[in-house]
Amino acid sequence: MCAVRVDASTLYCVGASTDPAAVGAALGVRVERAVPGAALTHKMVALAAHDLTGAELAEMTRATTHSWVHLVSSGFGYPHLDTLAKANLVTRSARAYAASLSEYVVTRHVMHCASKSPGDPIPKPFNRRAALVVGFGAFGRTVAGALAGLGVTVTVVRPRSRTAHPIDYAAKAIPIEELPDGRADLLVVALPGMAELTGFIDDRLLRCLRPDGHVINPARSSPVDFDALLRWLAAGTGHLSADVETGERAARLRPFAERGLVTLTPHIAWRPWDADPLYHRDWLSIFATAKRIASATLETAVRLDPREIAVDYLIP
Repeated sequence: MCAVRVDASTLYCVGASTDPAAVGAALGVRVERAVPGAALTHKMVALAAHDLTGAELAEMTRATTHSWVHLVSSGFGYPHLDTLAKANLVTRSARAYAASLSEYVVTRHVMHCASKSPGDPIPKPFNRRAALVVGFGAFGRTVAGALAGLGVTVTVVRPRSRTAHPIDYAAKAIPIEELPDGRADLLVVALPGMAELTGFIDDRLLRCLRPDGHVINPARSSPVDFDALLRWLAAGTGHLSADVETGERAARLRPFAERGLVTLTPHIAWRPWDADPLYHRDWLSIFATAKRIASATLETAVRLDPREIAVDYLIP
């Protein structure tokens, strides 16, 4: 991706989840809805890619050039985005939802612990629990810090290096093959839906859980090896809380839900209680890197350079 020169007076919102009515005042710019396929050149665009069909994304890709396109989601595995990024600066909301996802993890684990021992009003305290946080992006760092703040012994698993280390001591990293079996009370999936991470959480990592361990996944379903997950659930003692399972995978999990081994929620983890769309926080952080420039054709011209933008906001 290269730098772009855009009109900073107006943000064009494509897709219902961009929530233009809510973000206009927060962003301090005019906000207008745009339909897929509208000609957008040298514009600022907020894109809810998950609201569009593949055909609509293809149409938008053809009609959008030399613009800054910001994905309102943290995910980026949508059709045609690679092509879109060749002619535009494409960024994503990498940090906006980390707090909400972390709150989901803590809440689900507390509720699980309370339901597991209804006759015991004091479940095992957090400072006697151990957790594996798989992934250390914005969400992984936030949830690991939240759990550690509650006294949990947190081990971070880094997929690219296939190593694991205590949250505050990266120098003590070990290969994930050396992680002990049966020690962790909790495993948190904090991975994006990238092709190279598909099935990363497999039998080996699931063996790290105690027999009554808890897997929480508010991130993406693809990093979890589904066959390995079914084998783990078939043992009949662990529990899965997932916010991202749909379709055939959800259907195959329902028998375990009927046995009290699975809790499925309808993609609510990213939503704050007050319906704040949240992505505007990351948008403003990226916009702060813009440099005002003179232009005879644009109302309020700025230049955005990917070299000035934090790398986690960029599409990998």
